[in-house]
This record gives sequence, C-alpha cells and structure tokens, in this order.
Amino acid sequence: MTDTAARILDRLHQEALDENEERDWYRTGRIPCHDCGTTVRTKTLETLPPHNCTQRQRGARTGLSS
Repeated sequence: MTDTAARILDRLHQEALDENEERDWYRTGRIPCHDCGTTVRTKTLETLPPHNCTQRQRGARTGLSS
C-alpha cells in the first residue's frame, strides 16, 4: 500500500471513530476527553465541563516516571 493510500485510510478511520463518538454523545450525553480519557457529561460538543483533566494528566506522567 502506498503512503498516500495509508494516510487516506487512516483519516477515514479517524473520521468514523469521531462519528461514533458523536453518535454516542447524542444518545447518552457523555463523550470521552481525548486528553485524559475520562468520559464526561456535556450538553454541547464545543467545550467540556471541568473534570480535573490537567491534574489527571500530571498524575499519569508522575506515575509513569516512578
């Protein structure tokens, strides 16, 4: 497979994953934060509510370095 074909397939796969997340959010009102992995309840897809994302990421980095 050429490099271009692989990039196209990767992009199509990512678009499908995004559509699945959007569909799930529409049904449940929850969506995963791509930065920390926490699933949060939100009314819009524009912003996520506060959920200690920065602290979770810092804790994950600290835990990995130990």
